[in-house]
Amino acid sequence: MTVGANEGTLHPITTAVVDRSDCHVAVVPSLGLGDSLIYLIVANNLARAGYSVTLLSNHLAHFAQWLPNIRVLPFPRPEQTQALADTYDLVLSDCGGIVASLKQDPADLAQHFVFVGTLRVHPDYLQDHRERLAARLGPAKAGLLRELASCAGPIRTLNDDSLSMVEQAVVFCQSKLAIANAVAEVGFVAPPTLVARRHRQRVMLHPTSYNVKKNWPYEKYLRLARRLKQQGFDPQFVLSPKERAEWAPRFEAEFAVPQFANAQELAAYLYESGYVIGNDSGVGHLASALGVPVLTIYRKRRDGFCWRPGWGRNKVVRPYISMGAIKHAWMVFLSVSRVERAFKKFVALHEVAI
Repeated sequence: MTVGANEGTLHPITTAVVDRSDCHVAVVPSLGLGDSLIYLIVANNLARAGYSVTLLSNHLAHFAQWLPNIRVLPFPRPEQTQALADTYDLVLSDCGGIVASLKQDPADLAQHFVFVGTLRVHPDYLQDHRERLAARLGPAKAGLLRELASCAGPIRTLNDDSLSMVEQAVVFCQSKLAIANAVAEVGFVAPPTLVARRHRQRVMLHPTSYNVKKNWPYEKYLRLARRLKQQGFDPQFVLSPKERAEWAPRFEAEFAVPQFANAQELAAYLYESGYVIGNDSGVGHLASALGVPVLTIYRKRRDGFCWRPGWGRNKVVRPYISMGAIKHAWMVFLSVSRVERAFKKFVALHEVAI
């Protein structure tokens, strides 16, 4: 006799044959869209390896129909978050997300959740869960979860700034989760009514990010959009619902600023677009994961920029000179002409490949 994943924290040891599909694993990313997609790589590889996987994310909950191999749910309410540890056989949680926000000592939380992080993980969150799972689930199921139970730590496992976080996530799956055939794909299956890059001339411009110091001036985005329009492209601006009140009036007199109710509606529109140009943000990561070429405007002249969009053949355009000591200097040294030239080369690269 075994006890189901929802029926308590102690599971009697059983001699019944179990396989990975009997192992119910939850993956809980942090709040950001870009981070959520990195964790979706992990979730997708776990599902491909045979585990029963649930991913909890407010952004990705709208993609239930796009992710046939994973159960996708929104974040639970704060008072229900602790119960995740009892609901699933094992919970992989970002160390900066909803689980870590519980008002409990980190070392106590680490007794119940396996904490991972995109960059660093505080030592208080590091815990080996193999003995706990053996006592709770029995040796057979605990054995199938052995690598997951001991994987607490950073997803960024290689000390190499030239690798993107997508590449780091694949290495994490290979080295920490023992998934030898790990892939970079997130597992999206777009509805058959959508056609990839149907509107090849449509260029989606994303002029915002969560951090204003990453934002190229909106006046330069406008000038770039005007130049693209003169060249036969259809530039449009993409904004979140929270950004529209402040930002839409700056663009909508000249260009379309379509509205999207959620990330899935945005994804459908991006999927059929030709290109995306924008700051370092979740929109760029989403477009990249959908196979849409992304040109990212980045403020630093030299660093690995591990958080660049990491799926497909994307490019980064940087300022001609970087002067970190002078605030906003990069905006001066990254001209509209420089971005325009980078985009022309970018388009030529992709059109030749078609």
